[in-house]
Amino acid sequence: MKRKNWLALLLTLVLALSALLAGCSANNNSSSQSKNNSSSGTQTAKTDEQVLTLNLRADPPNLNPFTSTDIASFDVLNDVLEGLTRYDKNGQLKPGSGLAKSWDISSDGLTYTFHLKDGIKWSDGNPITAYDFEYSWKKVLDPKTASQYAYQFYYIQGAEEYNSGKGSADQVGIKALDDKTLQVKLKAPAPQFLGLTAFGTYLPQEKSFVEKVGVDKLGSSPDTLVYSGPFVLKQWNHDQNLVLEKNPDYWDKDSVKLQKVNLLIIKDANTQAQNYDNGTLDQMRVPSDLMDKYKNTKEFSIKPVATNWYIQFNDKKGIFKNVNIRKAFTLAIDRKAFTEQVLKDGSIPAESIVPPGVPGYNGEDFSKQDGSPFFKDNDVQAAKDYLKKGLEELGLKELPTITFTADDTSAAKKNAEALQQMWNQNLGVNVQIKNEAFKIRIDDMNKGNYDMVLAGWGADYNDPMTFLDMWETNNGNNTAFYSNPEYDKLIDDAKSTPDLKKRNDDMIQAEKIAMNDMAIVPLYFQAYALATKSYVKDLIVPTFGTEFELKWAYIEGKNQ
Repeated sequence: MKRKNWLALLLTLVLALSALLAGCSANNNSSSQSKNNSSSGTQTAKTDEQVLTLNLRADPPNLNPFTSTDIASFDVLNDVLEGLTRYDKNGQLKPGSGLAKSWDISSDGLTYTFHLKDGIKWSDGNPITAYDFEYSWKKVLDPKTASQYAYQFYYIQGAEEYNSGKGSADQVGIKALDDKTLQVKLKAPAPQFLGLTAFGTYLPQEKSFVEKVGVDKLGSSPDTLVYSGPFVLKQWNHDQNLVLEKNPDYWDKDSVKLQKVNLLIIKDANTQAQNYDNGTLDQMRVPSDLMDKYKNTKEFSIKPVATNWYIQFNDKKGIFKNVNIRKAFTLAIDRKAFTEQVLKDGSIPAESIVPPGVPGYNGEDFSKQDGSPFFKDNDVQAAKDYLKKGLEELGLKELPTITFTADDTSAAKKNAEALQQMWNQNLGVNVQIKNEAFKIRIDDMNKGNYDMVLAGWGADYNDPMTFLDMWETNNGNNTAFYSNPEYDKLIDDAKSTPDLKKRNDDMIQAEKIAMNDMAIVPLYFQAYALATKSYVKDLIVPTFGTEFELKWAYIEGKNQ
């Protein structure tokens, strides 16, 4: 899914908000939790108020599970909605972890039958049924919904045909057999399918509720969503904060200890650090300039994640239609210096599309199977040669003005300036930086209003395909507008073959083609440098999917 850099709120706005939240934090003594109460005598130890405050860093563009594509939105949706499955604390999918108590898979791997739990209900009190799943999934596929993530359902029989206007909803292999039973028929075995059922676009909504508020307004405010997850959204102050509260109707509410979660939107790295130091924030991404301050503390940790940050060219217009120009900009970057001197957070140079640690055939690391790296990092002479060749092919003596779009956070600005300097020093080209708010940047990417852009993609599920199928010609998330028929065929073949070894080989060949075409410029595989207060327990930072999992988090020892 689309990623953001460290995002932050304007200083004056944050100071006012921080003062309000600090007042709440100062009174963390009134929780009904009793685990710290003294068992003898007349004195009772103060209990910890179960309130957690994090920095979301970006205002979600929307919270509509049918149409959302970005990490800020999915971070929130994951905690207020629940699908058939949910990853547990160890990142595993097990029966009963989500709304499905169990499932059956046919011997040929084509038919999945999900059995829903008894007594599960929406936050409006109505029961959650298999019909809600059938309705929601088909609503994503409805061409009128224009969901960029509709392709995640193309593994299902008739899904692509319906979404492309060549078939009907009745022909889609999604059917509620009764209130508690959902049957799904696939076109070919898909080892990642169970993982997809925990993904944001597969999260259901109640049919009667959606029809009341309308698809276009769904998720635009707290009262235009109905909730099935551990929390409900109580407040949404755009560009300031969101407030989640424990969902009393959640089927597993006894496992949820937090009563409230404050999600701030702080864009400035120093302001974020100030809020962490004064106790307003309970966890933060450590700014690179402050790494030395925190890296030797007990609160510091580094968490590698399956996320690829890259520079995306607009392949449909301007000079970046030329592959040699794209290669010139790729090879002129010193990724080792960028990760070690600019990021300083444990991220590593990226010289392929798929990050290390993502399992390929037989569970082996795909990045060790694919033959990467696919290019030589910081190959300045080759970059100059490619630039010269590209200019000749375009009939140009020099490059026109190039705009490089990045987020408007302090970290994104710093990253963009470092790359700007490398291109100037190694290629002698001048690049103009354009900083935009996260949701504006996403919108410009979707519309093609950019020359090149700093972007990121985090794994939606634990499989190489999540990084590869998005570059198919007609994929809704292919905002680079890259197109290669041979690449498309390999990805389509990988999705349709029952032979898992061939599937893996097809993905490897597809990645090689994309890297030869330099569809995107891999920059770095991300790691989070985190500072977390010692009293924060079981706050899960998943390797893939969302940036945090709140269901099991709790506060313990803050008042000691």
